[in-house]
Amino acid sequence: MDRHDNDPYRRLLGLRPFINASGNSTTLGGSVMPKEVVEAMAAAARSFIDLTALNREAGKRAAKMIGVEAAFISCGASSGVAMCAAACMTRGDATRVASLPHTGAFPDEFVISLVDPHVFVHQGIESVGGKLVKVGSPTGVTIADMVAAIGPRTAGVVLFYGLQSKQDLAELAPAATERGIPVIVDAAAQLPPRSNLTSLLDLGATAVVFSGGKAIRGPQSTGLVLGQSDFVEAVRLNANPHTAIGRGMKVGKEEIVGLLAALEIFLAADEERELARWREDLERIAAVLNSLDGVTAEVGSKGHAAAPAAVARAYVTFDSTRTPPARHIIDRLRVGEPSIAMRADGDAIVIDPMTLMPGEAEVVASQMETAIRRGR
Repeated sequence: MDRHDNDPYRRLLGLRPFINASGNSTTLGGSVMPKEVVEAMAAAARSFIDLTALNREAGKRAAKMIGVEAAFISCGASSGVAMCAAACMTRGDATRVASLPHTGAFPDEFVISLVDPHVFVHQGIESVGGKLVKVGSPTGVTIADMVAAIGPRTAGVVLFYGLQSKQDLAELAPAATERGIPVIVDAAAQLPPRSNLTSLLDLGATAVVFSGGKAIRGPQSTGLVLGQSDFVEAVRLNANPHTAIGRGMKVGKEEIVGLLAALEIFLAADEERELARWREDLERIAAVLNSLDGVTAEVGSKGHAAAPAAVARAYVTFDSTRTPPARHIIDRLRVGEPSIAMRADGDAIVIDPMTLMPGEAEVVASQMETAIRRGR
């Protein structure tokens, strides 16, 4: 049976699910969870459990599986960054925890670069009482700029991995650490490679935040905060279910168990085989598109610098004199049957294989060919 048959979106709401060739973005629902994850969540829903104890033991379990000092399961990655900001300001002090978002005399500034386009990350830090010291520009920032912005009220420094590099982190971490300033790395979408779970901490980050609902394929409402034990404990004290500023950023018992199940599958998977399968899907699509007049499809890892570099994507460009514009093709695919979601990059289309289910590459190729052949 097709996974879209009898789905609640159609039956209850009249909404159409779609084949996702755009990637695991939040706005498109993250990823599809493996059945083992869904089963684990259903089993967890049938019992009561002490949530404080569950959070602590789940963190220990996740940290052991990954091979890091400590872990905390947050309510998505952006919430994880906000909880890290709260930890930077409170440092495990119960009085400070109770006072947020009011910071009084204790440090509350965060050095953050303008290359990070995610306004909600900035808002999350500000929502817990942080004040942003923005450096650089949307097109670039130097580590010298970030270090120079550290002052007496600096509580933390935030690095956006993807648009900032591992080399940047290697330069920033010692400079911040010698000043007693934690370095938080936002790496929400930076899996695979799986090695990023540990390598960013090895370079000196105090904590690194990942999405639980993207490449890990856990519940979309989960994230992972990985880091040094004392710091992760400070994160935990600010988070649900404690009487603290993170109380409303709730992760249910089902989501916590679901993320652990997803993490187990993710860590056990053959990463090289999966990357190769994704590339094969793209090559099949590209072969069909390259047979069409006025269409060029290339498979590679270029494109948005914040996307995981390990994952190949197909970049489809068009001769505007012989084909419809990319935007028209995307619109036709979205209203077609089956509906297919794709994203534009200027005048090109980018096809992301991470969210394609088995057999969908052939459907994407066929539907794209039909949409292009319809002409302008």
